[in-house]
Formats: sequence, C-alpha cells, structure tokens
Amino acid sequence: MLFSISCFAELPACDNQDLTYQPALPELLQAEPNSRSFSVLVWNTYKGQNEGWIEQLEQFSQQVDFMLLQEASRERFSQWSKLSQWHMYQAIAFEWFGDGLGVVNLAKQSSSENCLVLSTEPWIRVPKSALLQHYQWQDKSLLIVNVHSINFTLSEADYLKQLQQLSPWLAAYDGPLILAGDFNTWSVGRLAVLEQFILAHQLKTVSFKPDERTRFFGKALDYIFYRGLTLQSSQSVATDTSDHNALMASFEFSTRSLRQR
Repeated sequence: MLFSISCFAELPACDNQDLTYQPALPELLQAEPNSRSFSVLVWNTYKGQNEGWIEQLEQFSQQVDFMLLQEASRERFSQWSKLSQWHMYQAIAFEWFGDGLGVVNLAKQSSSENCLVLSTEPWIRVPKSALLQHYQWQDKSLLIVNVHSINFTLSEADYLKQLQQLSPWLAAYDGPLILAGDFNTWSVGRLAVLEQFILAHQLKTVSFKPDERTRFFGKALDYIFYRGLTLQSSQSVATDTSDHNALMASFEFSTRSLRQR
C-alpha cells in the first residue's frame, strides 16, 4: 500500500509485482534537499525511439529534482550513463519483444512508499500505468503521481474509470501533491472528464506561456496539476527527440498545505 497509516488501510491493492526499483549508487547519492523548492520534468519519451533522446534527457536531468516519464523503455534506459545518479522506479505496463515499457519516475531522493496502478486499453488490451509515490522533502510530505492515460477508446467511460482508480489516494491524502503525465485528452469529452476530476480533488493546473505542449485535434495532451504547493515557474520545451514536447515546473511548499474541507 502507498500509505501505512491505519486510516488508509482500506485503500485498493497495488500492482507492485510489476514495479522495479534501481537505487542510485551509494557513492553518487544526492545530498539531502536544503531548499523548500523543487522542480519536476514531465515527458513522454516515445519509447526512446528518436535520435538524441538520451542527450535531451541528460540536459533535462541537470535542471530538475524529479523526472516523470511516460512510454519509457527499460532497454533504452539502460544505455543512459548517468542513470546511476538517480533512484529509478519503473512501472512495467507490458513486455514488448523483450523490452519492458511503462512510466518511470526518477528522483534524487528515494521514496518511502510506492503504488503501481494498472489499467487496460479496452480495444488493444495493452495496460497503461500510473505510479503513486510518497516522498519526504526536508520535513514535508509529498505525493507524486505519474499517469499515462488510456488512449484507444471512443467512449469516455473507460477513461473516467482509470482516473477514478486514483481517487481513493487523492481523497485520503491531505498533503502537497503533484499529479502529472500524458492524459491523452484529444477530445472535448475526455477533457471535460479530466477537468471534472481535477475540480473534485481541488487541484490547480499549471499553465505555460508560450504553450508548446503537444496537441492532437487541437487539444493539449500533457498536464501538471498540483495541490498544497506554490507554483514558482513553468515552461514547455519543444523537442524533436520525442513525439511529445516536455514540461517543467518549479514549486515551493506552501505555509498552509492542507485542503479546505
């Protein structure tokens, strides 16, 4: 379970048998955070298929504390020479010709609790994954959720069902949190479902100026949402090393981080 506190005992079971963890090498461990601020990268890496993606990842890694990636390839990640400087958590959604694919969270600090939640694409029967993690940042608690939403369905019912799988954790957790990823909001109906979900959980949406986010049918696909934090800066970065552009945002822990009931 993501939370060990007794009042969260009724949360749904996790699919952690498909979660792999590779710690940073002891001699390369990052120092404990000495700032109330932190930064996040959100990027669908397109399975690392495009030339230059590792070099792009290396550039991003020098600017952030957390990297939340979708469509991450286990095989291609093993080629990154700086991987040993990060704690890597990979939620394997499915195996493809000997390679594991799913979402990956990279962090300079190890998480205290993890929960993998899998959902199945209704048509092609391929799982999509969401990874929930609990971190301690100085004396603060932080929940980070990395989501890759289902794509191949015309009805919003299955799309809503995947989001609702996350609701028990978001409802039970009162502290600062980040919810981010590739939400595949390519239709008006999907966007409406996501907006209602965000409103229900009292989350704020990070905006980008200029907005370089990847779009399909004119709709942005990638988002960063937050609660109990102060947004300091944000940017969207155009790149040809993936079929998605990247998002970055910096946050500071708010003096008052609990939700209004």
